[in-house]
Amino acid sequence: MGVCSIAKAGTFHVNKTLGFLIGHFHSLLDELRGSYWPIPVFMTLGAGTLALAMIQVEDIFSPQYQGLFAWMVLGDQEGALAVMSVIAGSMATIAGVVFSINLVALTLASAQFGPRLLRNFMRDRVNQIAFGAFTGVFLYSLIVLMAIAPDRVPKLACAIAVLLAVMALFMLIYFIHHTVTSIQVSGLTEGISREIGIQLKCLFPEAIGEAPPEAAPADVIVLQETLRAEGVDLTSRARGFLRVIDHKALMATMERLDSQIELLVAPGTFVGVGYTLARVAPRGRMSQENLDELRSLFVVGAQRSAVQDLGFLIDQLTEIAVKALSPGINDPETAVTCAQHLGALIAAAASRDMPTGARVDDAGRVRVLAPTMTFDDLVATCLDPIRRYGCGHAAVVLALCDVLTRCAPSCAAAHRRHTLFTHLRHLRSAWKRVGADRDRDDDLVDSAFAHAEAALA
Repeated sequence: MGVCSIAKAGTFHVNKTLGFLIGHFHSLLDELRGSYWPIPVFMTLGAGTLALAMIQVEDIFSPQYQGLFAWMVLGDQEGALAVMSVIAGSMATIAGVVFSINLVALTLASAQFGPRLLRNFMRDRVNQIAFGAFTGVFLYSLIVLMAIAPDRVPKLACAIAVLLAVMALFMLIYFIHHTVTSIQVSGLTEGISREIGIQLKCLFPEAIGEAPPEAAPADVIVLQETLRAEGVDLTSRARGFLRVIDHKALMATMERLDSQIELLVAPGTFVGVGYTLARVAPRGRMSQENLDELRSLFVVGAQRSAVQDLGFLIDQLTEIAVKALSPGINDPETAVTCAQHLGALIAAAASRDMPTGARVDDAGRVRVLAPTMTFDDLVATCLDPIRRYGCGHAAVVLALCDVLTRCAPSCAAAHRRHTLFTHLRHLRSAWKRVGADRDRDDDLVDSAFAHAEAALA
């Protein structure tokens, strides 16, 4: 094998490895953020390390304790054993109580708001830190307790254990307050809306390369014809939800291979073994190794992720609303709250340019065609589920009318105002189809429709 061949092979393996690592790193980072164990484990290990360090400090330096806080230092073996035993036992008990409270909260949330909302409770930093604090203080006290002997009392370590126990007590108070607040629908919807607001600029849309020139529509048509005639399908070898696509590595790979690709799936889509992920052209440049390199840029997992999937966050709010409108719960006010938060999202997106799915390289050639969420798609994802299940509730219909009215000033483009007007028309038709004797509600709804139509005109 020649030197050039060896260099190309080395470059391929480096690029494939980097692409695989970057894509899976983002997915793994999101999984770790949504896992309950990392923070408690690290806090517990840190507390154990601190206990060993304090014992060594006591043995090496033998510090003298005088002054205002000298009374906190336990000087005799019996007192130290008693205090450390109480702290260790109480922390173990409290850790069990915290775990039980979390289980009850998760059960209530699953029944009231839907199982997919458990992700938010699993990602709650306060819950994770509280559990880690109590297990950490337990391990710290246990190690110090084992180090106490007739001829050695680690006074400094015991004093720090008392201080940590006091801090854990305040943590318990805040944890109970936070748990009570977090299971309220207002706190839950606010948390999801805040996450949407933080990620809106970077997630909607997710950029690949630069926006194409004005001739992009013609270039897109040419590329689609080329892909149909000369393209090869890139199929999946995994089953699950598409979590992350490494867009930067994908663009770099297309430039290096002098190829073009059309993505047929977006993050959040369920794929199975043999499902087509993308179509790549030209066929002659796509060896099996190149296809494997491209395939490694698509990360598939068991659950959806919000890393590149804004629809996942929107679906959480609509799920809360639909669940609240079920006959078993019958809570229209919760649906109204969700509609108001979704209206704020629509208003924020209405002032943003929706980019085309075509992305070009530095030379201006279209390299990637990616599916994107248009403004029409966004509005439909936000409003359609609530309209379907809430068209019989006057409070929900009034809230949706109010949402469309308030979003109108943010829609400078006429076609976007037309989109909102279309949803208003569908909402009115759905309300009229529900046959019930509600003269008072009809008057209120008709007035709201008229106000919304005037705002969207």
